Amino acid sequence: MDKVKLYFGKVRDFFKWFTNTTFAKVTGFIIKWLYRTINFVIRQALLILIIYSAVFSVAASYALYRAFIYGYEIYEGVEELKDTQPEMSKYMEALRDSSPNLQIKHTYVPLDSISPYLRKAVIASEDAGFYFHPGFDVRAIAEALDANQVAGKTKFGGSTITQQLAKNLFLSGERSFNRKFKELAYALLMEHELGKDRILELYLNYAQWGKDIFGCQEACRTYYKKSCAKLSVDQAINLAAMLASPGKHHPNMRESQFMAKRRAVIYQNMFPKKDSVLVDSLRQLMAPLPKDSTKRVP
Repeated sequence: MDKVKLYFGKVRDFFKWFTNTTFAKVTGFIIKWLYRTINFVIRQALLILIIYSAVFSVAASYALYRAFIYGYEIYEGVEELKDTQPEMSKYMEALRDSSPNLQIKHTYVPLDSISPYLRKAVIASEDAGFYFHPGFDVRAIAEALDANQVAGKTKFGGSTITQQLAKNLFLSGERSFNRKFKELAYALLMEHELGKDRILELYLNYAQWGKDIFGCQEACRTYYKKSCAKLSVDQAINLAAMLASPGKHHPNMRESQFMAKRRAVIYQNMFPKKDSVLVDSLRQLMAPLPKDSTKRVP
């Protein structure tokens, strides 16, 4: 027992001696400094994480709120189109604002008051796969990109009738990713909420057919002095041909190469060769037309 006490006494004396040495003091200072440094770093890291979490939570909440408002505005705009139609499209309003003296001509008519010739001609002209895509046409977009690459500039677009309607009704003419995203969102929602026939009805009633002419009814009254329900095949194809450039062309322009090419494409899509019946995007165009459909385009 005495040996054990003696041993621990020597150990205690050694530590007393060691703690008073310069090495022990320097080592102790370094350890304290490291502890305080590590403690400070850990506290600061925790503080930064807490602040980051708070900021992220606020930012995420705001982003969710903005996404809800963003989505709700799109949904509300589309939902209203089920039973009502706006007095003017966004494009018409922008045109009026840029030209205050311009008197816009526009009359709305239901789809069953629009000639089936015009319906088919417009689909053949603007979106042959209209009844088969979900609002956007990947193949048309790819073809437009290839054509633009060959042309060396943005000359062709791959927008569907639904996308064109979304742009005309709700969006500005600016070219940006945000506008393109909105256009797609509107198009997909319109396809889901409205259906193809309602979309086509709206498109035909808000499409531009002249500098101040909007809607097929006003176009027919202006160019042919008749209701759009009484169009012939030729007249329907002529009107559909000018949709690509309504501000520069007239449906009865016979010397225009642009109009001639457009009429030829539309006619070919409306009355394709027998082997074209196998193409899904053209099947809708093969539905029987009224008896006077044998009339040909000059």
